[in-house]
Amino acid sequence: MEHARITPAIVPALIAHGGAGGRGPAAERPERRRGMLAAVAAGAEVLRAGGSALDAVVATVRALEDHPLFNAGVGSLLTIEGTVEMDASVMVALPPPPRPRRGAASAAAMGSARTAPLGPHRRAELRAGAVAGITRVRNPILLARAVMELTPHILMAGAGAERLARRAGIAFCRPEYLVTPRARERWRAMLERRAEAAGTAAASGDGPGRFGTVGAVALDAQGGLAAATSTGGVGGKLPGRVGDSAIIGAGTFADAPGAASATGQGEAIMKATLCREAVAALRRGEPRAVAERAIAELAALTGGQAGVVVIDRRGRFGYAHNAEVMDVAMFDATGGFEYRWAAPLKHRGESAQAAGG
Repeated sequence: MEHARITPAIVPALIAHGGAGGRGPAAERPERRRGMLAAVAAGAEVLRAGGSALDAVVATVRALEDHPLFNAGVGSLLTIEGTVEMDASVMVALPPPPRPRRGAASAAAMGSARTAPLGPHRRAELRAGAVAGITRVRNPILLARAVMELTPHILMAGAGAERLARRAGIAFCRPEYLVTPRARERWRAMLERRAEAAGTAAASGDGPGRFGTVGAVALDAQGGLAAATSTGGVGGKLPGRVGDSAIIGAGTFADAPGAASATGQGEAIMKATLCREAVAALRRGEPRAVAERAIAELAALTGGQAGVVVIDRRGRFGYAHNAEVMDVAMFDATGGFEYRWAAPLKHRGESAQAAGG
């Protein structure tokens, strides 16, 4: 007699990052911690109620877009002209339906099975959406989701994407609403540095908070995986520049092995297709080693700085970066909540520092 196979319960989990980049003022750290934990709590509430990984990462990223200390939505860094242009993306990997039990399949099902493609891995259902150059939508992550769910496209930009937002009932705002005093002050400081040191590293916009992104990845109780990423882009960028956060495979990716969200220098992340490489490596490695190797390979390939968070289909986390700072917040149904300032990869011998209050 054949015994029924027992499938172990999936424990939902979520990890988010608040961006990798230059070290900001120490006085902002307690509020960043509160903002990150509140955002992850919003995603955890979805997962605890049996909701999808997609709903969880969107709730997390939306909360970070609404917080002025993060470079996404309200609080986005400004272009060289002092305006906001935002990018965002989402991707989901839904598990394939279970195989019918032996002897239970109908003749019709058996016939369709014969025509189905064969392979060592049953493929997940992949869906994705992204937006770029958004100026009048408060929460670009909602618009990226609308592209995925309401259109046959993956990436939409500018005015066309914003027309979709109106049809989807997504809230608009005046462009100046997105510009915070903090972002304006950093923009003015960047202009002063460029005027004082044209052609040097300082002139290129380097300095505290010069780049950054927010993102989250999650696993739900049904085995679904999702990733979401949102950003205002690099400070002082030319209008029209699009970074990795709008590019599936670079700033965001999900597939059967897991999901990933990136942050840092977008041009380097795009050259390395960072998130796709990290997720592919989860087929043969554990998340922490995969994240560290992905950042080391990006640095070797491009000389750039970046960070990444990953989750695998077992709900295990990994994160790594080689910038000055990157903070992460995590939730799983067994361990609860945790917030950390992650040690840079060049200091991999050091343990990640627990955040102070």
